[in-house]
Amino acid sequence: MARGHRWLALLESGKVKSLKEIAERENIDNSYVSRMVNLTCLSPDIVTAILEDELPDNITLFELAVDPPLLWWETHK
Repeated sequence: MARGHRWLALLESGKVKSLKEIAERENIDNSYVSRMVNLTCLSPDIVTAILEDELPDNITLFELAVDPPLLWWETHK
């Protein structure tokens, strides 16, 4: 999650122009960078659950990174 916030800050500051540029600089897959940046948009409740290792068994960090809005809605129906 910390990487995602760092990368988002690079984008917002204009130090990089795209997630692809970050991936190239870090020598990692573009989809990984995208997923980590997605985690910066999670609600504080979900972030706390992640940090305290209290996510429900049916929700994985990968799923939250891939599709956070949908999973947020499903967990609060």
